[in-house]
Amino acid sequence: MGVQFHKYVKTTLNLERLRDGNWNVLDGILQVEPWKAFNIWGGRMLTPSDRSNLDGPYFLSTYAFPMVAQYPGAWSGRDDGIAIWGKLAKDHFRYVTGIYRGHNWVQGGSNYGEHPLFAGRMEYNFLDPEPSPAYYTASTYYGKADILAIGLAGQYQTDGVGSAEVKGTYKAWNVDGLFEKRIGKNAKYGVYTLEGAYYQYYTDGVKDIPAGYKQRTPSYGNVGGINAGTAFLASTAYLIPYKLGWGRVQPLVRYQEFRFKENLYGPGHPKTTQFDAGANYVMDAHNLRFTFDYVRYKAASARAQGAFLLGMQFQY
Repeated sequence: MGVQFHKYVKTTLNLERLRDGNWNVLDGILQVEPWKAFNIWGGRMLTPSDRSNLDGPYFLSTYAFPMVAQYPGAWSGRDDGIAIWGKLAKDHFRYVTGIYRGHNWVQGGSNYGEHPLFAGRMEYNFLDPEPSPAYYTASTYYGKADILAIGLAGQYQTDGVGSAEVKGTYKAWNVDGLFEKRIGKNAKYGVYTLEGAYYQYYTDGVKDIPAGYKQRTPSYGNVGGINAGTAFLASTAYLIPYKLGWGRVQPLVRYQEFRFKENLYGPGHPKTTQFDAGANYVMDAHNLRFTFDYVRYKAASARAQGAFLLGMQFQY
């Protein structure tokens, strides 16, 4: 929800109810937006990072968040800070850069109130501009536009990983791309989607403290859990043009791999992989969608496991 105070000033507040019954601030942003090319946001927001994180939880191409997207965040990829963003070249070029509270801000952690996180992203759309607002993204637009986008993101934080005794500088960068094309006039023959991303995560040769160290849950507080390594993601989907009942079917496959830094987490290069194959039943784009997915997940030094996932998302 949001409130407009002035022509150039507004706010956004999004809350999320947790499984334990408590509520958490997902987004809490004061937005000063005088020009399309230059805007200032302050508060809790998505940090500049990869496409998957900037999709948020509801604008991915499938239900489950990719495991290779491991940029740190206080909650669901968010952090507290200030950002500058804008759109140029008739909205084909987008940028965002910011300074944030950062990782491991906890007693016993590597960064107890000392060094902020610096983050930035730039992206260029070679076909239509992306219809998503601000610097946010989506991994499919279901034929709303023809997209060929390349993005580059990076983050840096001195003493961003490790403990108070053994600290390391955190650095990460990634490049990602999205290609989505309407086939035929008005997508008469469907919509094809191809997405890919490559990641590098550095921890200065230091193992981070456990995820959620001294927090109420492992996913809360932007503490611990960063891994050093190389990762990539590739996915493809096809939105069938014909309706089946109230919606359309979109078959999708996705492969992910995270290769850990050599000899830091075990001998050699241990790796974790995940393969997804399934379909979305799209009734109202990202607002109402069902997902049926088969997931084959193999953690490093563990046997592969398979599972079926049935997901639904509804937003208004």
